[in-house]
Amino acid sequence: MDVALLSFDGVNSAVEAFSAERDRPGGAAPWTSEVGFVEHHENGKLVLRGTFAGHYVDADEALHTSGRGTAEGAVTLGVIGTLLGGPLGLAVGTVIGGTIGSQVGKPDVTDPEPEPLAERLRAAVPSPGSGIMLIAESNDVDELVAALGAASKDVARSALSAEDAAALKASLSASPAASAGPSEEGEEAVEASDSGG
Repeated sequence: MDVALLSFDGVNSAVEAFSAERDRPGGAAPWTSEVGFVEHHENGKLVLRGTFAGHYVDADEALHTSGRGTAEGAVTLGVIGTLLGGPLGLAVGTVIGGTIGSQVGKPDVTDPEPEPLAERLRAAVPSPGSGIMLIAESNDVDELVAALGAASKDVARSALSAEDAAALKASLSASPAASAGPSEEGEEAVEASDSGG
């Protein structure tokens, strides 16, 4: 198993390059159902979508908010707003409190995010930028690099060691298995690499 990350300038560039390649005649190669996309926004937030080592990931850090923090902030500033400005103060305080609370409160319901993988991708994909990641057999990675390498800003590629496979598997354990055939094969290969086979 190899892992490759192709980096692009701009948060939409990776998806656009991939779509153009996939939609051209004869462009639906097996690797096209095995890739994951990374968006690294200017505010430092990541969006991860697609297949990563046989797991489907859909995580958007910008959407990680705290329901409990929203409620607590709304009640606290709503009460303060009532004391200071009557019904209008209550309305304004509730809205402002809910917004602040949702951002500073501890998230209680979020998309599962493979944090170790996310931190590596945050360092590897410059902001604002995007990337395409593929963890697959060497020949599939060869095809990805041949198809999109020239359009990308940078190509990073290496063999996936047993240690890296184990860390990746642990990082993705909260994400559901992808249902497409090639992705399941990728997951089995990661598991085989993890077990030394």
